[in-house]
Amino acid sequence: MESKISIEKEELIHKKILESGEEGISQQELARKMGLSTRELAMIVKKLIDKKMIAKKAIKENGKSVIKLYAIKTVQESYIYINLNSIDQIPCFTCKLLFKCDNGAHVNPSSCTKLSSWILSIV
Repeated sequence: MESKISIEKEELIHKKILESGEEGISQQELARKMGLSTRELAMIVKKLIDKKMIAKKAIKENGKSVIKLYAIKTVQESYIYINLNSIDQIPCFTCKLLFKCDNGAHVNPSSCTKLSSWILSIV
């Protein structure tokens, strides 16, 4: 079980990485700003990576390879409403050849006259 202090440190570090924006922040700079040892920071960074809250990328900066940390932006949940009232009119659902129908087969969606007529009727 994680200690309350560890969770608070994780939240603070995540917030600091978020504040760095698209430029990211190096681990050394973050350790210095947070007043943490590089070892302690590395453990917290690993936890945040495992939780998919941050990502670590190696980049070239002034000719040197630097590991930078970036916050992973979460996608907000959204709802899409789809009207399925006409789904029962799709000819494939009542077709006797449905199980033989496949791309490249003798019976296929590309050459089906019933499907083509239905598509043209809804357009």
